[in-house]
Amino acid sequence: MDGSGVLDLEAVPYGMKAVYRLTVHAVGDTKTIEEQTLLNLCRLATRETIRSEMSEWIHAESLSMPVLVARGTEAGKTLVATAGIHGDEYEGMEAIYRVFESLDPRQMRGTFIAVPVVNLPGFWQGVRSNPVDSLNLARVFPGSANGTMTERLAWELLQQVLRHASVYIDLHSAGRNYHMLTLCGYCTAGSQAVVAEQAARRSGMPVVWAHPSVSPGRTISATLDLGIPSLYTEAFGGGHARAEEIADYTRCLANLLAFLGMAEIPAAAPPRRETLFLSGSGDLDFAVNCSRGGFFVPSAALGEHVEKGRALGMIRNVAGKVVEDVVSPESGFVVMIRANPVVFGGELIAALSE
Repeated sequence: MDGSGVLDLEAVPYGMKAVYRLTVHAVGDTKTIEEQTLLNLCRLATRETIRSEMSEWIHAESLSMPVLVARGTEAGKTLVATAGIHGDEYEGMEAIYRVFESLDPRQMRGTFIAVPVVNLPGFWQGVRSNPVDSLNLARVFPGSANGTMTERLAWELLQQVLRHASVYIDLHSAGRNYHMLTLCGYCTAGSQAVVAEQAARRSGMPVVWAHPSVSPGRTISATLDLGIPSLYTEAFGGGHARAEEIADYTRCLANLLAFLGMAEIPAAAPPRRETLFLSGSGDLDFAVNCSRGGFFVPSAALGEHVEKGRALGMIRNVAGKVVEDVVSPESGFVVMIRANPVVFGGELIAALSE
């Protein structure tokens, strides 16, 4: 089956691997998606080709997205993975495709459920948020059945997919505007924390970041409210999907399947490295922001440990004058740094961790 079946996870038979569709009611929004994509893309593809390829997932009053499901011959745990919550974060998409291709339902127990591209409108335009309503999908959970398109998407994803998880992992990366350390994060609060920490340590990611809490609106804040052990990932980003991060993400999913006793699939051995364990707030909405706009030139490196007051970079205006020196407000590791040099006042420049 290739994206033709309506999603009904309760009805998926044992020993089956298939692609289903999660559909969101989108009256009046589908025309907007098509028009914005055609206007904002500068490609060699013709308008007819773009419209034709989008039409596989857009219908008159709905938007669908693929849901990949592999159910073993025996009952067991359920690993749920999502990617493309932000449309410009690509590493997790390819990792999901690779793991799904590798799974043989006859040699697994439990169920693997993955949505490789959640935010299709953002994906088509290569942007973080949903261009239809300009909302950040990772800030509106649990969503609303009667809200805007992004809020309806969050609601349907939570109700039809995420709530089924024994363990949930949301595969993010730094997107096109930033670089981040490749990491796995989890929350230390609640009854889920023990399993979440065990899973994060088994992920094989080079950095494990523990947070005392998770801000509302995120995918994992919604699953944490349901008591589901929840993880997320970040990676280098910059609008790329580098081979090394894809390998890390693929290995991470394979390790989680093994951790849950679901399947053993081959994954390339990681390079020899020691895991770096970090702690602190993971809320990137409140990190190191600039006050002036212009052209950002970094002076700190990703992964570097900086002291309080250390220069992270400078901002020039378009005439070349340095209008701001961005300094570290505290000591810590640089877990994220701005990649796109074009900034406006108030934008995020860097994030630090203990």
